[in-house]
Amino acid sequence: MTPEVVWFKRDLRVQDHEPLFEASLRGPVLPLYVIEPSLLRASDFDPCHWTFLAASLGELRESLARLGQPLVIRVGEVVDVLRALRSEVRFERIRAHEETGNALTFARDKAVAKWARDVGVEFCETPNGGVVRRLRTRDGWSRLWEERMRRPIIQTPAHLQAVTVDQGYSPTAGELGLE
Repeated sequence: MTPEVVWFKRDLRVQDHEPLFEASLRGPVLPLYVIEPSLLRASDFDPCHWTFLAASLGELRESLARLGQPLVIRVGEVVDVLRALRSEVRFERIRAHEETGNALTFARDKAVAKWARDVGVEFCETPNGGVVRRLRTRDGWSRLWEERMRRPIIQTPAHLQAVTVDQGYSPTAGELGLE
């Protein structure tokens, strides 16, 4: 069976994580976090964010390891990382939450969707929270929001089938060129 990549962005948890749960039902899971240099250099990023993020990645890696597959960490721009990872581990699907970020993360998500289409990888984005993307009009937005807020909490996977791949490591702030 080919693994499914679960791309973690700001959703660094195993509880109530629909992409992770759905992937766990279908076979091997490759949980991935990408440290993106373009985001580290963005005007809204501060080195103190890295301190929090590094601690969160450590906790997530431990939580995932208890389920059977530690977090895989890579440094680079996401499309480049996915391209390299796909040459290492053949995957046909990426699952992720829709992210509500800034113009940079929105453009990045669109670039990932385009790359996935171009190479025949399914990119499944799951809504996460009350923000509704791709609305042509705000009419009916509150109904969609209410529906999302009433959804039950997604259960934590009981187990993750592991994928043999280099797990990478979480670099230090200095290694990332941060103060």
